[in-house]
Amino acid sequence: MSTDPSDLVTPRILVVDDERQIHASLRLRLAKQYELVACHDARTALQALGKERFDLCLVDIHMPEMDGLDFIEAAQRTDPGLGYVVLSAFDSSENLKRAIPLQVFDFIGKPLPERDGFEARIPAWIDRTRAQRRDQALARQAGTISQDLDVARLEREVELVASETARDALLQTANLLTTINAHLASAVTVVAAKAKADYNFTPLLRNLEEARKTADAAASVAGGFFDTAYASRDSSPALVDSGVREAIGIAMRMSLAETANKAVDFQPIDARVPIRGLSGIDFLLMMVPAIAAALALTGEKTTVGIRGQRLARVDLALNDTQLRSYLWVNRKHALASHPGMLIGVVTSAPTLTRPELEAWLKGEASPLAGVSPRGLLSGLQKCRGLLALSLLPQTKQFRLVLVLPT
Repeated sequence: MSTDPSDLVTPRILVVDDERQIHASLRLRLAKQYELVACHDARTALQALGKERFDLCLVDIHMPEMDGLDFIEAAQRTDPGLGYVVLSAFDSSENLKRAIPLQVFDFIGKPLPERDGFEARIPAWIDRTRAQRRDQALARQAGTISQDLDVARLEREVELVASETARDALLQTANLLTTINAHLASAVTVVAAKAKADYNFTPLLRNLEEARKTADAAASVAGGFFDTAYASRDSSPALVDSGVREAIGIAMRMSLAETANKAVDFQPIDARVPIRGLSGIDFLLMMVPAIAAALALTGEKTTVGIRGQRLARVDLALNDTQLRSYLWVNRKHALASHPGMLIGVVTSAPTLTRPELEAWLKGEASPLAGVSPRGLLSGLQKCRGLLALSLLPQTKQFRLVLVLPT
């Protein structure tokens, strides 16, 4: 499965054609799998490219004011990574020559061919655009990527060593406390017998009993760690209520939310069934950026709400009328027919535009640049769940929805 965030987002296709029947035909054939944006002239399409990013452009050659190939030449100055498929009722040798230096993947005749000649080829064209964008991004980052990798490896090694060392130390502490408690229990038995005959032993007995209770409580606290999401990266289950509570604490500390009087209101879901495909630490790493993003956007003296519900099937969320206009992530790979858990994170803060949210998911500059989505996307891929993000201008409030298989 792909690990590139771009591949998790539903592909967007820009259609530039002055014939309305072409738009209607393409919507009928493609709208279930792709998000289509229709433009009826080249200048409107150039404006759309300046505001949003697309994965493929289908463009007619013969249009008024500016033809398709002139449009492509102008569009490449705005978006050098976009690939094009030309729609044309007839091709001339002159047009073919003009297309050679442009990023034209193919010429498709009108009327549109059958599925094998058109729909079946679209995924490969989209992959070419996304591959071009990745290559261009790597070229831009060539000067720093090696250094960044070294730093990331070092940080990862430090994290692993520190966490394993702390875990081992806590395990030893729990064992020692259990031993101390056993010795204290034995001493309490001996002193209790003497206190019956000599009241001078009563204060000592009382102190020993308090010490035993304290050692027992400390052993319980230390031992309780091994039932949490931190205990084992591989085997601890991803239980929703406990995982969300721990994620709230981490996200609050990371964002310094308490200093701005921000709060999180979480209503327990009572979900005893674990999230499919995730360990406790995976779920924790997924929820922290989801909550931190909401805290980063919301203002002072406000509250982030977290609510959840069970779903008979994961794909029921896709049919929710309130979520239809959202930006959906990982639709292609989701376990749609499995039962699931919907977890919504909402704030009163304004939501973001699609380009801003896509930039965040790709780790680029955005209003959420201080919140890394890496754990969120990694967990999404591991469990094959869905992510939905509210968009301006359709939705005013920021809302993030996770739909995870159980």
